This record gives sequence, C-alpha cells and structure tokens, in this order.
Amino acid sequence: MKLITDWRRVLSRAWSLRLIELAALADIILNLVPAVSDFLPWWLTLLLLGGAYVARMLAQPDKENTNAKTE
Repeated sequence: MKLITDWRRVLSRAWSLRLIELAALADIILNLVPAVSDFLPWWLTLLLLGGAYVARMLAQPDKENTNAKTE
C-alpha cells in the first residue's frame, strides 16, 4: 500500500470521510447522552452513512487521470 502524493487535496475534498465521522459522532452522542436522543432521530446515523456511500460513489476519479498525475 502506498500513500498518494496529493493526499492533502484528497483529504480536503473527502466528503465521504466527513460524513462517516459525523455518523460516528452522532451514534456516540445518541448512545452516551440519553437526553439528546429526544432531539436527534435514531435514523440520523443511517442517513449520514447512506450519504457517505453516495458521496464515495460520485467522487470517484477516472482511473486514467489518477495514473497520469502520479507518474
């Protein structure tokens, strides 16, 4: 496994990663703070993970462009 050369740019545009982090945070909050569960819906984590899935599928670059930039 090799780290890509423009990892900072990828990380700044990684919406799927941001949505996964928000889903984890929402799940932790819903499980640890019972008072918050009245305000946050139980399906919020599922919605955020579904959004991360969609963001990952939409943000896939062309294989040819990726190889051309790294060489």
